[in-house]
Amino acid sequence: MLLDGNAIVVANACAALLEISKSSEKNYLPFKKGQFLNKVLAAVNDSNEWGQVYILEALGHHDITDAKEAENIVERVLPRLAHNNPAVILSAIKVILKALDHLEAKSDLKKGVGKKLAAPLVSLLSCEAEIQYVSLRNINFILQKQPTIFQDNIKVFFCKFNDPIYVKLEKIEILIKVTEDKNAESVLNELQDYSNDMDMDLVTASVKAIGQIILKVNRSLSRAVEIIQQIVQNGQPIAIQEAVIIAKDIFRRFPNKYEKLLKDLTSKMEDYTEPESKCAIAWIIGEYAEKIDESEKILEQQIEMFLEEEDSVKLALLTATVKLYMKKPDEGEDLIQKILQLATEEADNPDLKDRAYIYWRMLSTSP
Repeated sequence: MLLDGNAIVVANACAALLEISKSSEKNYLPFKKGQFLNKVLAAVNDSNEWGQVYILEALGHHDITDAKEAENIVERVLPRLAHNNPAVILSAIKVILKALDHLEAKSDLKKGVGKKLAAPLVSLLSCEAEIQYVSLRNINFILQKQPTIFQDNIKVFFCKFNDPIYVKLEKIEILIKVTEDKNAESVLNELQDYSNDMDMDLVTASVKAIGQIILKVNRSLSRAVEIIQQIVQNGQPIAIQEAVIIAKDIFRRFPNKYEKLLKDLTSKMEDYTEPESKCAIAWIIGEYAEKIDESEKILEQQIEMFLEEEDSVKLALLTATVKLYMKKPDEGEDLIQKILQLATEEADNPDLKDRAYIYWRMLSTSP
């Protein structure tokens, strides 16, 4: 039936073989013989839109043998990118992406096709929200194989005020992937706007995205640090908690730089209510104890609730107190005694007790 002259028959034969292949977990699509492949490719033009989807889905399961065959498939499938049905467009892109792997790296066809893939995907972002979401999920995967195809179109991934939250979150994921030296500043400014939004999920995702861009694009660092400082000074509590976690990553990656953040971070201690943000500020205080005014008093306030904290926070506070004692022995002496006693005598966690005993023995042997 794959060799039938009627395109509808060919499409339905593909649909049946796909169903059989899926349920038996074997590939029964016999395109390895040239006649089948050419017949199926010819049927794409004459099928209705759902027939095209079945044929393209079947082609997606075909193991391409060489560059010539890949070229043939790409040339036949490219016109489908102009279709108005999103399912046809996405199925065609799947086939083309698979074929591109078999083309020579420097071939003109490969370069040209890469550029042509962006336009139909961008056009799908003007459809209704559900189709936008499916398109964005696909774009997310496509960027892993073709990271540069949206270099000139990144503004299509900026969030609109009426986008549903699931679309906005997906767009932020994509913005992280497409950010590079040239566009980092405009992306960071956009994310800063989202960090003032009313939706807490969007605020959290946008501040986290700023952190990921900092680690990915070094040239964006000074602007990103300014944004983090502004969020810490004026942001909402949830944004401040994410900002302190990013600040810790900045200090770890670029030690003894951007210390202008320290004062603002330690002035917001009451806003850190989540375990991750408490661990981050404890690490910062321990690491920069000698550069933070009254670091021992700040840490002392944190230790007052030591036994009620999560285990991760207890471990962070213990390590921070030891660092403080190493850097400020006179101010940290009472504090280290207090926390070692709490960790070894009153805490339940065996990891915490072990670490406290190790510190105690090391310090009592020779600080």
